[in-house]
Amino acid sequence: MPFAAGSTVGPYRILEQLGQGGMATVYKAYHASLDRYVAVKVLHQAFLEDPNFLARFQREARVVARLEHPNIVPIYDYAEQDGQPYLVMKYIEGETLKARLQRERLSPSELERIVENVGAGLAYAHKQGVLHRDIKPSNVILSTEGGIYLADFGLARIAQAGESTLTSDMVLGTPQYISPEQALGKKDLDEGTDIYSFGVMLYEMTAGRVPFSSDTPFSVIHDHIYTPLPLPSQVNPSIAPSLERILLKALAKDRADRFADIPALVQAFKETWEPNAPTEATRPAPEAPTPTWESTPQARTATLPIAPPPATPSRWKKFAPWAVAGLMLGLLLCAGLGFFALRQAQKTQQENAIQTQVAATVAAGQPSFPHPSDPNPPEDPGSLQQPQPGAGMEIPDITLEEARRNVDARPDDPKAHLVYGYVLLEEGQEDTAYEQLTIAAEQARQQPVMLVSMGLAMDRREEFLAALILYSRLERMEAGLPLAMDRLRETTYYAYEEENAPQYVPFSLLSGVDRISGMMADAVHSMNYDTKSAEQIQSIIDDIRREKPEVAEAELLQAELFLFMEDKDSARATLQKLVARTQMPEWIMLNAREMLESIP
Repeated sequence: MPFAAGSTVGPYRILEQLGQGGMATVYKAYHASLDRYVAVKVLHQAFLEDPNFLARFQREARVVARLEHPNIVPIYDYAEQDGQPYLVMKYIEGETLKARLQRERLSPSELERIVENVGAGLAYAHKQGVLHRDIKPSNVILSTEGGIYLADFGLARIAQAGESTLTSDMVLGTPQYISPEQALGKKDLDEGTDIYSFGVMLYEMTAGRVPFSSDTPFSVIHDHIYTPLPLPSQVNPSIAPSLERILLKALAKDRADRFADIPALVQAFKETWEPNAPTEATRPAPEAPTPTWESTPQARTATLPIAPPPATPSRWKKFAPWAVAGLMLGLLLCAGLGFFALRQAQKTQQENAIQTQVAATVAAGQPSFPHPSDPNPPEDPGSLQQPQPGAGMEIPDITLEEARRNVDARPDDPKAHLVYGYVLLEEGQEDTAYEQLTIAAEQARQQPVMLVSMGLAMDRREEFLAALILYSRLERMEAGLPLAMDRLRETTYYAYEEENAPQYVPFSLLSGVDRISGMMADAVHSMNYDTKSAEQIQSIIDDIRREKPEVAEAELLQAELFLFMEDKDSARATLQKLVARTQMPEWIMLNAREMLESIP
């Protein structure tokens, strides 16, 4: 690895690593000939899976390198070392706006200055035809000398230009700040997407928290698309009606309803903010910490501060007869949602029919479940109420008899079958429940948004096989909702602990959605129920590696196979290598650590 402390890369002497995330690793370096410190951002090797990436990298780096503005972190150089592309940027001593907001409230004058400076940088970039696509407080740097810089134009543009073959380990985009059109994967992004993200940042600085926050990234994405903006004045009563109108306009779901451009937004904000700036109530303490799925910045910052995400709860996995089996699944969506945002922005090959259907479904809204006690249930599902914010569809608390009557009254409604299936699971009638869930999945097969939403309703209740029955009916993962990939492989890993899983989700069906998931299912089920020999399972793992070299799932399965064979030394060595990796889904890291800790 050439990028290590003490090494030399081109004319740059690497001094230390500043941070690391799913998309890049950032180093502080010294450029001797110019006698200055720089930040070297090394893009992840997974980019190189795309044979056209280096040419695209050079083309797009030239575009962003031409951005010269006092409020944009400048790019000094770009090159590649041993096939690894890197960007060289100005090194800035300071902290991110995110770190500052977490530490203390902004004064009214500081807030106005940040809005002016970030707005100036954005407006300049837009005039040059460059969008940022990832506006958020962690990409705003407050230097110790008083400067305010907008960072990461390079990574946002380069990573999202054209189609990439990045794996699901990669992270780009932040659910809390993503625009509805970006979340939907629309290709015709314009200034409006940056206006929306900038509006979220304004909302956070004035109201004291982001408008949408939940314990899963999908819930936040869902709310940006569906849910009306929480009124800022209800979050912070100090916000004046005139300021509230500006936030509502900046965060309109429809791009046409937002401000025409960044200068218009900044000017409106300044005119309103000056006479109405709140003082002590500017930063009310939120009721609970806001969950994030982005990299956590360090206080000492250089261009793109990145650090590992916070630890999340975990769920033990049964992996050998002597190992401890346990019970807890926590919030395991860290890398996944970022991948959703990235892949949504990069889907150049997506099937038009599916994309049109998803957009139309979202525009129409997904109905919630009617309660059977309603004397006049609506005939038209489109007239039902919107689902409540949260993970997946809302499931009412009803009895088994009520759920059965619901199905009898609406036999063609997949949501009715879903509720009935869930209540049957609660009653312990698993086989009948899975049959009902299979009916729901088949009826919703042509509605990807509904399938994913119903799957999440089961997923959050740790009904993994139930969730997989629904996810697996997507015609093809990359042509449906890439969002579902966040859950598919993890759900597969846990669902196939159930002996009857292949009966309801055959390996071939799962492989048609995602080949790696299909092979994972075969390997996991075989190890749990001794349906294949160790040599046959090893062959499956080797096939996964051939399908996608270095995929983390293969290494987790390899360690599990060693434990299955009671080869503890090999398992330990495999797991030690796996936990040393820096890019992988959080659920794999948690399982790997727990396997390692359980080995005597």
